[in-house]
Amino acid sequence: MGLVVAGLGRSAQSQGLVEGFRRAVRAQTAFNRGRALYEARNYREARARFVEALDLDPSHDGALALLGWSQYFLGEYRAATVTFKTALGRQPGWDGLYDGLGWSRFRLARYHLAVEAFQAALDLNPDYVDALVGLGSAQFELGRYDVAVAPLEKALRRRTIFLTEANELPAARAKLGWSYYYLGHFQEAIDAFDRALRAVPDGHGLYNGLGWCYLKLGRKPEAQAAFRRALSLKPDYADALEGLRQASP
Repeated sequence: MGLVVAGLGRSAQSQGLVEGFRRAVRAQTAFNRGRALYEARNYREARARFVEALDLDPSHDGALALLGWSQYFLGEYRAATVTFKTALGRQPGWDGLYDGLGWSRFRLARYHLAVEAFQAALDLNPDYVDALVGLGSAQFELGRYDVAVAPLEKALRRRTIFLTEANELPAARAKLGWSYYYLGHFQEAIDAFDRALRAVPDGHGLYNGLGWCYLKLGRKPEAQAAFRRALSLKPDYADALEGLRQASP
């Protein structure tokens, strides 16, 4: 009788191992499908596949990470925050998870917490461009223009390597220019706005920034030209209208 029970136990254990293996294979298949959808920017379908993968294999950390990013790109920032924090509890050494947490907090206007997350990503990878953009952007939103400049400058010297960064670069260029402006470094701000305009030649806000810099330097003809260019792109731009009024004789 004892031998029969032992045999049944080994049989059940073997069946459990086989079933576990099958579930792991199905989870990986769902993850691979989700990753392909994610790379095609079909985040809604990708999210469903990552959820499927995690239902089959809750320990699939790759699926959890990309679930967080899918939620982020779908605008589900609160859900993404929870997902990234859960993933970090299992993989505290993944800099991309801190980056995702930082951007999710940034979108929720939790700028102090975003700074913490971006800094944690940079502690692990000091050259992480996406986190540099995020850190500089969060510091800018907090009015800390003196500490926003360094990460933004460093990020903008490097090539675009990540989707979030690519989306945020135009705003990062503008924030760098305005940071210099608010610090009273008007020539540096002009240089930053000029660099930004090479990348975004129809940026009405960038021309507006140039106009205010020229005005602060007493270069009224150049200020007028910049404000007029801004208004040709956005005729109802109140800030540029006020700048043009102040720059006019």
